[in-house]
Amino acid sequence: MASRIAVVSAAALSLAAVATSASAEETRVRARYDLTLAGFNIGAASMQAGVDGKAYDMNVSVRLTGLARFLTGGRGAATSRGVLEPARPSPSAYAINTKSGDKGQIIRFALASDAVSQLSVEPPSKTNGVVPVTEADKKGVVDPVSALMMPAPAGADPLTPAACDRVLPVFDGRQRFDVTLRYDRTEDVKSSKSGAGQYSGKAIVCRASYKAIAGHRPGRKQVTFLENNKDMEVWLAPVAGTRALLPWKIAVRTEVGLAVIQASSFVVGAPADKTARGSNL
Repeated sequence: MASRIAVVSAAALSLAAVATSASAEETRVRARYDLTLAGFNIGAASMQAGVDGKAYDMNVSVRLTGLARFLTGGRGAATSRGVLEPARPSPSAYAINTKSGDKGQIIRFALASDAVSQLSVEPPSKTNGVVPVTEADKKGVVDPVSALMMPAPAGADPLTPAACDRVLPVFDGRQRFDVTLRYDRTEDVKSSKSGAGQYSGKAIVCRASYKAIAGHRPGRKQVTFLENNKDMEVWLAPVAGTRALLPWKIAVRTEVGLAVIQASSFVVGAPADKTARGSNL
């Protein structure tokens, strides 16, 4: 059970960062998410993101609670920044620091000319039986945090179905994989929290699929399960004044039930709360 919850927490921790000071032209988003597994609350996450022209930064922190925290000690934070290109984010730097039980990891990498230029992984990745990650695998990629920000096509309504239809080439420092998104439907959403700036409106729902490329062990049960998983969704809400959409909800079927990360608060354009920066859970 502990190992299964750790898998879910690792997926949640892929949501994570440090924030930069907001400029007058910057649009900021502050969101809080509830994490559930098979209907049971297992933790919470927070996200801060800013879009200033084409530049973006993202900050996410995650902490498991209750029995899940007792079994795994799962918590973490990650950061990413870069430029929002027409088709996808182009990150320049990414870092993640996670803790699960008595184990932890710190991954940092920088990107230049659309490729990973520097990489630090602690502890080092195990290579026995693993598909090697080549230099080619580290080109034209997005980190797991930047992958959460989706740009709508230029000149289009941010809620156009075309904003869903894309392939995300993700590199997390250890593994390279593709996440393919396809438009499924549009839903009405509303924050459970009240207050100024809380989002209420439409969200587009994308079906998701996973394909391992490198850094994984072929035939491993978890990899096979993910590649065959037909029950994965990402709900995207628009960030007013920008072309960006950010997750409202992520749902992934696991071997022990449905894991859901869903916004309880989603504030767009409000002044940044400097006291809440960083890992604030």
